[in-house]
Amino acid sequence: MEQQNNLSIPTAIVIAGILIAGAVYLGTSKGSPTTAGNNQQPQQVAQQPSGQAVDIAKVKTTGEPFVGNPNAPVTMAYWFDYQCPFCQRFENDAITQLMSEYVKTGKVKIVFKDFQFLGPDSQTAGLAERAVWDVAPDKFYTWHKAMYDKQDNENGGWGNKVDILTLTKGLGIDSAKVEQLMTSKADEYQKAMDADKAEGGVFGINGTPGSIIGNNLISGAQPYATVKQLIDLALQGK
Repeated sequence: MEQQNNLSIPTAIVIAGILIAGAVYLGTSKGSPTTAGNNQQPQQVAQQPSGQAVDIAKVKTTGEPFVGNPNAPVTMAYWFDYQCPFCQRFENDAITQLMSEYVKTGKVKIVFKDFQFLGPDSQTAGLAERAVWDVAPDKFYTWHKAMYDKQDNENGGWGNKVDILTLTKGLGIDSAKVEQLMTSKADEYQKAMDADKAEGGVFGINGTPGSIIGNNLISGAQPYATVKQLIDLALQGK
C-alpha cells in the first residue's frame, strides 16, 4: 500500500490505482464525478464506478451498529477497517466533527458497515465490534473511537484479541461477555461482516474508508468540508 494514497485497498486495486494515481471522485447515481479532491489533499486511488445506482435508501441499515437519532433526517453509511490508517484519519477529522455538529444535534445517523480485509486483526476487531454492539450499544461509539485512538501502523502490532478485550474492559464494557459472543456467534457475525463488504462492492466501494450520503459515494478519507457539503445538500432535500 502506497503511503500517499488515502484508501486502503486490495492488491488488485492497487495495480489499477497505479494507472490512475491521483484520481478521485465522489460517485453519483449516474457514476459521474461531483467533487474532486483539492490539490492539497494526499493522492487517492479512484474507486471503480458501481454497477448499481448509489442510493442510501438501498443500503441495508437494519440490525447494523449506528450512532445518532434512529429517525434522523439524513443517514450516512460508512464502510471501514479498524487496521486502516486512512480510516483513522477520516475518524479524527470528518467523523469527529460530524458527531459534534450533526449526530449529537439529531440531524444525522451514521451506520457502521464492515469492510474488514487487512488481515486477522481486522477480522478479530470486526467480531469484537459486533459483540460490543450486542452487549453495550450505548457505549459502542466510545469503543469504536477508542479502537482508532489505539491504532498504530497498519498491522503494526496492536489490535489482537487480548489487546481489544483489554481496551473493552477498560471502558467498563463486560469483556467476558464480549469474548463469549465472539466465539458463540462467530459464524453469524462473520456472515454479517461479509455481507457488508459485498454490499459495499455493489455500490463501488472497493477500499476503506468509503461512505454513502444520499446519492453520493465518498471515496477515501475526504476532508470534513466535503462531507459537510453533501450532508447539507441532503438536509435541504428533506
